[in-house]
Amino acid sequence: MSYNLEEQDQIDQLRAFWQQWGTAISALLLVAALAWAGWSGWHWWTHRRAAQASSLYSQLSQRIAASDLNDAAPIFGKLRQDYGSTVYAQMGALTLARAYDNAGQAAQALPVLGWAAAHGPVAAQRAAAMLNLAALQIDAHQYEAALATLKTPPAPAFEALFLTRRGDVYAAQGQREQARKAYEQALSRLAPDAALRQLLQIKIESVGGAE
Repeated sequence: MSYNLEEQDQIDQLRAFWQQWGTAISALLLVAALAWAGWSGWHWWTHRRAAQASSLYSQLSQRIAASDLNDAAPIFGKLRQDYGSTVYAQMGALTLARAYDNAGQAAQALPVLGWAAAHGPVAAQRAAAMLNLAALQIDAHQYEAALATLKTPPAPAFEALFLTRRGDVYAAQGQREQARKAYEQALSRLAPDAALRQLLQIKIESVGGAE
C-alpha cells in the first residue's frame, strides 16, 4: 500500500521526533514502570507484614485470655523482634503488660511498657505506655524514674494527663506543694467540659486545696 505525500510527511515528522526524543521517552517509561512495580511490591509487602503481625497478636491475645503468660511471653518476643514497627507490636506490649500487672507480676510489665513507650509507632499508644509505666514505677517507689518517664509527652494533647501523673509522683513522695502545682497546671490545660476535671479537683483537695 502506497502512502500519499501528506501521510509520508507525517511519518517523516514522527520518525524525526522519535530519533530526537525516543531515548528519553523510553527512559521515562522505564522509570515509571519500575516505580509502579516498586510501589506494588511495597504495598504487597506491608500488607503481608500486617497480616503476619495480626496473626501473632491474635495468638498472644488467646494465650493471655487463657492466663498462660509463660507461652504469651515468647509470642510477644517474636512480635516485637520481627514486627516491632507495626501497631500490633505496640498493642501486644500494652496487652501483655496489663496481663502481667493483673497477675501481680508488675516487675515483668516494666520492660514491656518501657519498650512500647520508646518504640511504638502510634503517639496515643506511646502515651498510654508511658503513663502506665510511670504508674507502676510509682508503685515500686521508683520516683525519679517515673518523673523521667513523664518528662515529655509524645504529643501536646497528652500534656494534661502527663502533668496529672507527675502530680501523683510528687504526692507519693509527700511533696504536696509540687503535687498541687502539677495538678493545677493539668487543670488549666483541660477544656471546661473535660471528664478529668472532677478527678483533678479531688486530687487538688487531697494535697491541700487550690492556692
